[in-house]
Amino acid sequence: MFWIQLSTFILFNLLILALLLTRIPVPGLRLATGQHAGTGDGEYTVWHLIADIEAENRAIPPQPPAEPQPQFPDFDPDGQPTGRHHLRM
Repeated sequence: MFWIQLSTFILFNLLILALLLTRIPVPGLRLATGQHAGTGDGEYTVWHLIADIEAENRAIPPQPPAEPQPQFPDFDPDGQPTGRHHLRM
């Protein structure tokens, strides 16, 4: 069991070393730059996304103010509470 673990460890280290030394381009592995930095010509970056969202927000017409919501009165119009729905202190 020891020799299997040791050989696996050595082979994985050799694979990682070979990838680092030869710099094989792996399409899904971009560790050097983030997406917002623009990794190439024509890439869709965060700055393009922000510009698109701002353009959409400017294209939306302003909404008219909403009608006021009905409010409950501050006092009881019946005077004295007569039903169970009123709380007593």
